[in-house]
Amino acid sequence: QFTAARLPDGRIVCAGGRDFNDTELSSVEVCEPPALGAIDAAWTWRELPAMSVARDGCRGCVLSDGRFAVLGGDDANDEPLSSCEALVLGHHEHWEVLPPMHEARSYFVYAAVAECILVAEWEGSPQIC
Repeated sequence: QFTAARLPDGRIVCAGGRDFNDTELSSVEVCEPPALGAIDAAWTWRELPAMSVARDGCRGCVLSDGRFAVLGGDDANDEPLSSCEALVLGHHEHWEVLPPMHEARSYFVYAAVAECILVAEWEGSPQIC
């Protein structure tokens, strides 16, 4: 599974997942609206900088400062990850390392609340990052 979120400016960003060969992906793309004034133009996909590691079953959300955070997931060896990173958007798009979760996890539930990210899974206890 890949993760996706709507950015504050309306664009949609998608990250991670698996390809048709069942290989985990580190790629990230954003779906952008047509330029202002464009007639009969469609939204288009644009590639963004890749994440530091391939992630399947990761989760992502938009932080209060507008960065797109990606949490956990499974790596290329199907091992759960505790690592987290945030995509900084703008003229110099790049990823920043975020503090890792206390436990490695994938396919979990999450919510961005009051400048924090709450994560929980079926086993274990909720955690605030």
